[in-house]
Amino acid sequence: MLYLPPVLILGVLAGIAHVRLLEFPAYRGWWGEYKVNFMLRVCLSGEYKVFANAIYRGKTRGESTQVDHIIVSRYGIFVLETKCFKGKIITYPEAPESWLQIVGRRKYRVQNPLMQNYAHVKAVQKVTGVHSQKIHSYAVMAGQASFTYGMPERVYSIWGVIRKIQSYKAPVFTRGHVVSICRALSERRIKGGYWAARRHVEKLKRRGEDGSITCHEDRPREEHLSPPQQERQQ
Repeated sequence: MLYLPPVLILGVLAGIAHVRLLEFPAYRGWWGEYKVNFMLRVCLSGEYKVFANAIYRGKTRGESTQVDHIIVSRYGIFVLETKCFKGKIITYPEAPESWLQIVGRRKYRVQNPLMQNYAHVKAVQKVTGVHSQKIHSYAVMAGQASFTYGMPERVYSIWGVIRKIQSYKAPVFTRGHVVSICRALSERRIKGGYWAARRHVEKLKRRGEDGSITCHEDRPREEHLSPPQQERQQ
């Protein structure tokens, strides 16, 4: 009983700090990936192998690709791109490469995570040598954002993507093949943990400043829309 009051106080302070930190994109992105990683490991059975924040080399020696989550099973390989957006998301079929995010009175253009995940799928395919038909690409929404016109195809909540993964029942790999795929993903993964991820982000920032790639999803580009455009998009 002597320890209960300080524990409660620390719990309240931690909760307040967590809510405040969620205002920062970097922390919000980490929290979203943590939730997805935790739920995947808890809800999927032992026949699913989960790789989180896996970094692999790109086409050239100086390039790298960071994949949020890779799930390997006898039923296929699942590559997930996690987003922790807030506000409202509007998607347009005529412009699938980007989404419109509305937070308060601000409007941002954010890259469609499925487009971003395409490069991740190619990296996994290069490492494993698996045909693309056996690799499934999905985007996971781990934040509080709502979709005005409903979630697009291959975009799911955390629970939704777990159910989708579990819906595959027909084996496409043998157990031995699964072991060899996991070995390849482990051995060719860039080691270094936090610092490897930090270097990867720094490279993205430098390349973004050169205009060679689109900005990272946690740093959306604000849209300055004229009044007629605002009326059409609202």
